[in-house]
Amino acid sequence: MGEVGRHLAATLSAEGHRIVAVDDSEEALDLATEHADIMTLVGHGSALTTLRDAGAGTADLVIAVTDSDEVNLLASMMGKHLGAGKTIARVANRAYYERDGGVAHDVVGVDVLLNPQILAAMEIHRVIRSFGALESVNLADNRVEVVDLPVVERTRYLNKQLREISMPRGALIAAIVRDDRLIIPHGGDHVEIGDKVWIIGDLDVLPRMEDMFGKTRKKRAHRVMIVGGGEIGLEVARHLERERIRVVVIEKSLARCRKLAETLHDALIIHGDGTNRSLLIEEEAESCDAFLGLTKEDEVNIMSCLLAEGLGVDRSIALVHRGDYLPAARGVGLDVCVSPRRSAANFILSSVRAGSVHRVVQVEDGKGEILELHVPDRARVLGRALRYIDFPKGSLIGAVVRGEEVFIPSGTDEIHPGDMVVVFTLPDVRTEVVRLFKDPSKAS
Repeated sequence: MGEVGRHLAATLSAEGHRIVAVDDSEEALDLATEHADIMTLVGHGSALTTLRDAGAGTADLVIAVTDSDEVNLLASMMGKHLGAGKTIARVANRAYYERDGGVAHDVVGVDVLLNPQILAAMEIHRVIRSFGALESVNLADNRVEVVDLPVVERTRYLNKQLREISMPRGALIAAIVRDDRLIIPHGGDHVEIGDKVWIIGDLDVLPRMEDMFGKTRKKRAHRVMIVGGGEIGLEVARHLERERIRVVVIEKSLARCRKLAETLHDALIIHGDGTNRSLLIEEEAESCDAFLGLTKEDEVNIMSCLLAEGLGVDRSIALVHRGDYLPAARGVGLDVCVSPRRSAANFILSSVRAGSVHRVVQVEDGKGEILELHVPDRARVLGRALRYIDFPKGSLIGAVVRGEEVFIPSGTDEIHPGDMVVVFTLPDVRTEVVRLFKDPSKAS
């Protein structure tokens, strides 16, 4: 019941799943029950008797997300042995992953292994690439991109009804965040200064939408400074080096500096403290296109990014491990905060929601969700133009992928069997949305 476990327990409990939480700390379980209606069991998660008492043998899913790879692997393997339907283990050791990614399937008897550090590093890399955005999500095998943009400049498109704005073909405003509230818009809504807009569409079209709201995307980053050379910092540096971006890494541990110098090819490795303002000035942090605080300490990440912003750096990204720090970090003016907890939880939630739901991404700390839905042959949504389908208020189809074609649907379009559909939705109407994309004969 750490950050990932508590977040998952609260989210899944709110959706009506029956959850049993296991931890060897009674204090951790008490904290979890403050935010979720769950059953708890004090015990060691990899002990056979504990798993039996928790009902792992009849569980649809066993999730092991402690800080120990060995405990997670053993708990998942034993859960599977007892009869669990599916098992997911959080494993940081890269030796279990054949490919350069954060997810592996069917390894040592466990259905899914995931590495939150690598998943977070991949998210950070996407944000760096999508320079106008605060966050960036790639869907449908990287053919659909979703970005959120702050509206900070007055343009002629503000305060006009969305139906009156001529949007570039292939892009859509899917959500508006105003006063900490997420709105799924309709044609009569408008965008105001100070809003954030979530835009979905074709990768080549999104920069034109960004221009409309005063954000001009740079073609690419040229120089990036990273504070923290741990696993996430190293993974991000690897991605950037492949794109021939100049990387500067500031690392406090001399031994880790030597390891980084052996692993990275062209990066400049500096032994020092990323919260030392004089060091940042000396290494010309202000000339960087992006500044990343990626240590294991949230306070260091937040402070180093604030110092860099004070020096005039274009953009800062802070790694924030503690969920309760995220609102505070954004409140002090940080550009972007990335949470390994959220990266891992988003993936696990996708595995829980079976059937037509291929992927779920929570946005704005769970205020909204992006669903990636595969359409079966007999889904309720088939056979009618979209304008005649009673979609729940608070949901919106953002994009449809049909074979090699990606398009933003209009009211006259129909959904076809085999399509992949991207839907923005508020959490309280998600069940109604998913029901439209299910085969009625197989719906439970």
